[in-house]
Amino acid sequence: MKTILNLLFVFALSTAAFAKSDGVTRPQFPGGDKALVDYLNKTIVYPDEALKQKWEGKSLIGFTINEDGSIANIRIIKSSWHILDLEAMRIIKMMPKWTPAADNGVTKKEMVVLPITFDLSKKDLLYK
Repeated sequence: MKTILNLLFVFALSTAAFAKSDGVTRPQFPGGDKALVDYLNKTIVYPDEALKQKWEGKSLIGFTINEDGSIANIRIIKSSWHILDLEAMRIIKMMPKWTPAADNGVTKKEMVVLPITFDLSKKDLLYK
């Protein structure tokens, strides 16, 4: 959990610094960063082949939060192992709608980059 928490802390810092500035708000997972960590912990499944091969890595997944909070344009920004990237993309596709970004109360599209780490030393705590 520490690994994901550390990555999400960096994510939270990068978004919190700009969370509300001059009437601009960034997109937010429903319930905030803690809810995002909980979602990841409940949803990530360490792929069997990755377990067998002892593959670990960090996938940076980019996606767009649309004006209605829906997720679109999911893509790999930085790959780890293909099978891990696929799992990271799977959990992004399953996410509920986010609270969209807004500029003076008008919602707008915005890109989010989320690091997802696959760490075998933490798998019992993090993954099903």
